[in-house]
Amino acid sequence: MKKDPLMTLGRAVLAISVAAGSTSGACLAEPKRSAGEGPAPAKGDAAEGPAPPEAGARRGSRREARRAAVRFPKGRIILAEIADTPEHWARGYMFRREVGKDEGMVFLFPEPSFHPFWMKNTLVPLDIIWMDDSRTIVHIESGTPPCKADPCPSYGPLRLVSSVLEVRAGTTAAEGLKVGDRLSITFPQSGD
Repeated sequence: MKKDPLMTLGRAVLAISVAAGSTSGACLAEPKRSAGEGPAPAKGDAAEGPAPPEAGARRGSRREARRAAVRFPKGRIILAEIADTPEHWARGYMFRREVGKDEGMVFLFPEPSFHPFWMKNTLVPLDIIWMDDSRTIVHIESGTPPCKADPCPSYGPLRLVSSVLEVRAGTTAAEGLKVGDRLSITFPQSGD
């Protein structure tokens, strides 16, 4: 199979950004910090990502997480944990031993930007879906494997995105998802 030179170049740019330290946490490039937010974490801290939670804390926070209903084009609905803070972005699916077939995690960002993901401390393969502000799929990485050794590769499009959905590996193939498809995401009302 012939490789697309633009995709090869794109992966090289992402690799350089990882080597330069722009990727941190479990899955996501560190968000931009605005004035007054204090210094970014030390490079050594960012490279390691958050420490694994205690088993009880992991189960409790997972159960209490806010969830959105994600509808795929064929009509299937999954419930996705909402990751909308830097802490949730950094944790992602780190240290989880499984992702259910009707589960996911949707990462929401305050403004469109480049959001490369990596699989550091992620124990299961995932399908990762990047979307623009209209929830149209702009890039898919299917069967993204857990990172086995540093430096971890980084994945993602060289396009601005507003949200990213992580689901169990194999979901995009089972649903026939492709670039250009649009997902519908229903968020809980405030107070839910």
